[in-house]
Formats: sequence, structure tokens, C-alpha cells
Amino acid sequence: MWWVGPDSAPGVTDVLAEQGLAKVGEIPVMAIVLDRLADLDGPAGLKIETVEGAEALAEWVHAYSPSFGVDPHLWDDSLRIEAGRPDAARIVRLAGRLDGEVVGTALMLAAHGVAGIYVVTTADAHRRQGIGAALTSAALRAGQERGLRVGTLQASEAGEPVYRRMGFQTVAKYQLFQLPTR
Repeated sequence: MWWVGPDSAPGVTDVLAEQGLAKVGEIPVMAIVLDRLADLDGPAGLKIETVEGAEALAEWVHAYSPSFGVDPHLWDDSLRIEAGRPDAARIVRLAGRLDGEVVGTALMLAAHGVAGIYVVTTADAHRRQGIGAALTSAALRAGQERGLRVGTLQASEAGEPVYRRMGFQTVAKYQLFQLPTR
């Protein structure tokens, strides 16, 4: 998969097409000014906590992995990568718990003066309850507490209407290109 955005070299989409890659979709880049952010709590009983320590990090990785299609045999590798991230000082990981179980995740990465929001997931059995929105709101607040004024994310098809209701606006789009299957 090749991502082409507003910061890509001019003409790159033409070169990709000449090489046989096909456009297979778009992902909206959305932004929000953090002083316009509403606090969202999610369903009753949802507890949002900062992920700290090896055990909590393992739970967090295991919670997000199914949403991203990570095979269980690769979870330990994902955990090792997360634990060794060189940008750890700029990251806040959040876990949403219901009845003690991690049912949602989010990550805020402070970079270039912006709170970038990533790894927003909700377990299938707990979707459509406001958990992802609550975790996104909490992650943005973590950015605001660090002095950041703008939050950004790349929205999935399912997430885009949720983020729009939260006050996000589309500011750009990534075009996705893929080699043909043979």
C-alpha cells in the first residue's frame, strides 16, 4: 500500500499509475482546535486510564491487535515494538475498561506542535456505545495538557462520522494505491 498526501511530490500519482498501481481508496485527515473539544465520558462504568508498566502495555497491545488484524502469533512482536518505541516520551497510551476488561484503546503522539491521535479501537462486542469517542476525547485532552492546541487523526470509514460529530473537520486526504494482485 502506498499513501499519497498533500506533502507528497507533485506527479507521484501519475508515476504510481504508470507502474501499474491502482488507486484503491482515500483516508480523510481530520483536525480539531482543542479548545472547542467537548468532554465525552462514554457509557456508564467506562474507566479511562493511562497505560503504565509492562503488564498494562501487554493488555493494551492485545486489546488493539484484533481491530488491526494482527494475528495472535505476532502479538509478542507488536508488544516488543511498542515497548521499544524511540518516541515514548511524546506518547500517551490510554485504555478504556469496562468491568476490568480493556475494551478500547487510543494513543496520543505529540509531534510538531500537534496532538496526533492513533490506535483508536473498540472491541467488537462494545461498539456503538461511545467508547472510541470517549477515548479520542481523553487522548486529545492529554495533548491539550501538554500545551498542544490542535489535534489530528486519519479517520476510518466507520470513525469519520463520529469524529465529525465531535467537531473534527477534514483538512486533507490520503490517496491509497496498491499493486495489482497476480
